[in-house]
Amino acid sequence: MYTLLHRFSIIFFGVVTYFILVRHISPEENGVWSLFLLIVSITEMIKQGLLRNPMIKFLSVAEYADQKDEVQSTALFINIGFSVLAVAVFVFLGGWIAGFLKAPNLHGLLIWNTLFILLLIPFNHCEVVLQANFKYPQIFYAYFLRQGLFMIMVVLLVYVFPQYLNLLTLAILQIIALFMGTVLILIACRPLLPKHFKTSRKLMRAMFHFGKYVFGTNFFNNLSKSADHFITAAAIPNEVLGKRYVSYYNAVSRINNLVDVPSVAVSDVLFPKNVQAIEMEGMTKVKYYFERMVATLISFILPLSIVVILFPKLVMLIIAGRQYVQAADILQVMMLVAVIRPFFYQFGTTMDAIGKPQLNFLMNMVLMVINLSFTYAGLKIFGRPGAAYASVGYHILGLLLIYGVLKRQVKIDMRNILSYVVGNYLQVFSIARKYLSGDHKLKVENPKVDAES
Repeated sequence: MYTLLHRFSIIFFGVVTYFILVRHISPEENGVWSLFLLIVSITEMIKQGLLRNPMIKFLSVAEYADQKDEVQSTALFINIGFSVLAVAVFVFLGGWIAGFLKAPNLHGLLIWNTLFILLLIPFNHCEVVLQANFKYPQIFYAYFLRQGLFMIMVVLLVYVFPQYLNLLTLAILQIIALFMGTVLILIACRPLLPKHFKTSRKLMRAMFHFGKYVFGTNFFNNLSKSADHFITAAAIPNEVLGKRYVSYYNAVSRINNLVDVPSVAVSDVLFPKNVQAIEMEGMTKVKYYFERMVATLISFILPLSIVVILFPKLVMLIIAGRQYVQAADILQVMMLVAVIRPFFYQFGTTMDAIGKPQLNFLMNMVLMVINLSFTYAGLKIFGRPGAAYASVGYHILGLLLIYGVLKRQVKIDMRNILSYVVGNYLQVFSIARKYLSGDHKLKVENPKVDAES
């Protein structure tokens, strides 16, 4: 529940902030800001992939039960090394990145982003330590402060100090919000931090060997998910139109992110649970978790996606405003594959948990190549909605590939998933019927049986 609240709060504050900003900056400025946010989030997600799964894995394995300080110290060392490398990339290649994406204003934002990356070192480390120890409330509070404070500062900027409203000010406010969140998460994580900083070469090789695949997987996965933004910016010859189209796809992605909140939350919880399951109960439990969770997510997402498909203009009007209603057709097309996305979210965490990070890495590399190729071809052939058409083809082909791997590795059965989906709806229907008929008011004769059920 705390993980769901955590993920929902991130999306909620992001959508509210977007709801305000998108009505006070031009679509072209929004396009540049969207590209910047994507680069920031991709950097953070890639680093979390390098840290999160290896640290949780090694903190949970009995072999390293007496070396928890060494595990944390080694992970922190890797964290610092990656952050220094990322800072160097943005300092020396920031101008080239901005030129490639046809967004000159992006260069200055990337330079300021180096401060953001340095603050992420303690924030990300504490987040993973808390997650490994199932301290989900503290993670929620830190993100709530970080995202909520940024939203409040944006509100003040837009309505009280509009003369200072520009993209550089927004980047600085992000850094301030992250600093406050870092202070809070450090206080919450202090009892769990290592007493002594002690690294181990053997442990570093083992963690890096495991983490390098997760790192690559996150890189390919995030680049694939952002393909419509980056390729649109680079492939559309007209700079103004390119940034405008990026803003359209960003508006659509905001709505998709809302729909995907449960999938992301389940992924966060399912990885440490699967690590425990594979150690204690074997592959059968992992299979059950996957089928059950994906079925539950599909049951939740299906009615939401139907509503969006039926009323795309209304949804776009509410979230982004009148100047983005033109993107309703893009939203409608991309929402057709919303029920497929839970497979993609759960696939990666499941492969990593069962000790198959290499396979996860290779699959995500293949999926990224497919998505980038489809997206580029779609934009060149169909123009503005081309990336949306490409997304449908990519998700269908990707599902076939993912299911083939899951069938072989975990013995996943699609019939079980569909059966669980139908069962979920029947259960909801049964509860609703009892509630409407007043049966819920009747006392249960055997409370013990009711409690067990």
